[in-house]
Amino acid sequence: MQKKVPDKLNLLALRRQYKDPHPFYNALRAKDCLFFDETIQSWLVTGHKAITLILDDPSFRSNPGSASNPSSVQISPIGKQMLFMDGEHHQSVQKVMLQPLAQMAKKMPFQIRSIAQQAIETVYLKKEMEVVSEFASPISLFAIASILGMPMHNEDELRQLEHWSDTFGDVTSGYFHDDLHDIKNLEEYFRHLITMKRRTLSNDLLSAFIQAKDIFPEEDDLVANCMMVFAAGRITTKKLLGNGISLLMPRWEELRAEVQVNPHLIKLLGEELLRMVTPTRYLIREAVRDVDLSSLFPGNHLIQSGQKVLLFLEAADYDPAYFPQPMFFDPHRRPNKHIAFGYGPHQCPGATLARVEIQTALEVLFSLSHVKPKPHAPQVWNPNPNLGGFTSNPVVFDVSQ
Repeated sequence: MQKKVPDKLNLLALRRQYKDPHPFYNALRAKDCLFFDETIQSWLVTGHKAITLILDDPSFRSNPGSASNPSSVQISPIGKQMLFMDGEHHQSVQKVMLQPLAQMAKKMPFQIRSIAQQAIETVYLKKEMEVVSEFASPISLFAIASILGMPMHNEDELRQLEHWSDTFGDVTSGYFHDDLHDIKNLEEYFRHLITMKRRTLSNDLLSAFIQAKDIFPEEDDLVANCMMVFAAGRITTKKLLGNGISLLMPRWEELRAEVQVNPHLIKLLGEELLRMVTPTRYLIREAVRDVDLSSLFPGNHLIQSGQKVLLFLEAADYDPAYFPQPMFFDPHRRPNKHIAFGYGPHQCPGATLARVEIQTALEVLFSLSHVKPKPHAPQVWNPNPNLGGFTSNPVVFDVSQ
């Protein structure tokens, strides 16, 4: 039976069905890929062409205020993240990140494989695994902690930091909590770490930030961007693996056998999972001048200066104009021009590293055989309608000898 699309096409209706938003995306695209939502006075953009055009256009600036919660910018240090920078300042910060991240990407596979194998060994005897907390979370947490140069010896402390960082990520994405002490606690942790790190700089990302004094002149800038990297660096891998395994399970034995014969398939699998499990559902931009897109997209598409634009990356990655049979999981899909990492000047600087994490983790994951959903143990969804994803995804398996 075809799922009924709500009569009202607006962000509020979309948030209500965030667990399965694709019928809504399809309805929006069918009506207008650049749709003006009267309830929040913002544009909802679902077409791949429209989204990439806007993300690459300097007429639109990053805006830290959610269209539904514009006060998020008032929460320190939300507004100081590089996510909300533009122009030369943003490019300078990107450069500070890209070189050390590129160097680390070459060294990380061994460490990521070790973390993933340890996660498998932990659940080896019970032959079942909660994929998010017991596999995806440890990989994403320990990998980004290592990249930033955070102390790794206290696992309980890292888990606490992970919890605080989840709150920070929620608020950044426009999903508010009543108690924001988590953000303050995370902020204080990084202030202390920065003080310690200044005494013994090393080859990690935080040390690179500290040494870029012209880019991060104030400690608040350092703290905000450490918090951003720690949150964003976990979200992609955690959601991708936690949700992606559900796409792999129906064809597990087939894909596992093919990967053993053709290891290159891992890269294609990673890209298709990124397309289908887009980590961040939408980004927000604000027009700095009037932009008329009516000549490119039929209808009245005059975006006025000051108007907000919500760009649904997830919808773009299912746009049938760019992806034939977009709801079908195709591990051999080529080309696969998804925008899971964004597009244009703000494309995620950690994309290469995230791909390394995902591909290495998948290699280890395929050491398991006959992976299936755990009976009578339903998946649990993250209530954040922007980030989404599972907070729990239990599976059962056999172990290869």
